[in-house]
Amino acid sequence: MKNFWIFAFLLIALVLIDASASMALVVGEPNDVNQNDVNKPINLLQNSPAGQLGESNGSAANGDLMNAVDVEGPNTPAGYIGGDAFNLGFSELLKNYVDADGLVNYPKLRRFRNELNIVVEKLASVRPEVYITWSRNEKIAFWINAYNICTLKGIIDNYPIVPSKFMLLFYPANSVMHIQGLRDKKFFMIMGIQYTLDEIERDVLLGRFEEPLACFAVCYGTIASASIRPEPYIGKLVDRQLAEQAKNFFARPGAFRIDDAGGVVHISSIFKMYKWREESLIKKYGTNKLFREHTDIDRAVLNLIKDYISEPNQEFLTRRQYSVEYEKYNWQLNEQPQTNN
Repeated sequence: MKNFWIFAFLLIALVLIDASASMALVVGEPNDVNQNDVNKPINLLQNSPAGQLGESNGSAANGDLMNAVDVEGPNTPAGYIGGDAFNLGFSELLKNYVDADGLVNYPKLRRFRNELNIVVEKLASVRPEVYITWSRNEKIAFWINAYNICTLKGIIDNYPIVPSKFMLLFYPANSVMHIQGLRDKKFFMIMGIQYTLDEIERDVLLGRFEEPLACFAVCYGTIASASIRPEPYIGKLVDRQLAEQAKNFFARPGAFRIDDAGGVVHISSIFKMYKWREESLIKKYGTNKLFREHTDIDRAVLNLIKDYISEPNQEFLTRRQYSVEYEKYNWQLNEQPQTNN
């Protein structure tokens, strides 16, 4: 019996020793970890160091824009760049070639088109590992900026525009409609994937992010479309920027006008250009609380408009009887007036 207890004691001791050894293997000692490996930076962005895209910080058109973003922090890995920091990389290009009215100096941009090509290459080089770390608003801002930059690229590649004799029957000589397939057949590389302009707006901005206000931000290169801003969109300000774009859009006579005497509200035809845009507007603004006497799309557009116009115009829309008519679209190129200088 005595030998049994001795054997049992030795067995328990062996189990405890083995458990201690296993715990040491799990916890490990500080010297077991290679500190160089822990602190080794991860290269998440190809050919686009954070410093390069952050150089324009301090030179954008809007002072608030620059104060909104901390471009780099002490814990930022080398090769990584945040969404707003990346979006700020468009500042110099937009400031140099777009005026306060959203008109573009295409002749000058064509002469210095390498600046545009560099920015377009940066869109292609964004890594998905980087993109997924950005906030929702940073992603929305990124896609709006990408759309507008790609529009400029598509126009510059065909500038000066050579009009088609047949298309001249329908569009002015300087219209983007003479650039075949600009919006639905020309491909632009973004994050290693080819997109058309229509796909960016329809599938990403309206589909994935369900942001119909993007129609006031993406520029089609026409007078009647949303104007391009002389500054980039950034996540921390994109809600305010989109609201400003909507207000400015409806301040144009060709976008919104009330004919009080005739009982007609004239609205831009931009809302009826595509079925998928109508569906997006109806999904978000097609409530039955107001404007029930109008069609689904008219009701959705009126619900959208009322939040971005003056109080007297709001009162007219909600209290008066009227019909809705959509204005003829102005397809002229959004270019700055040419001078002899």
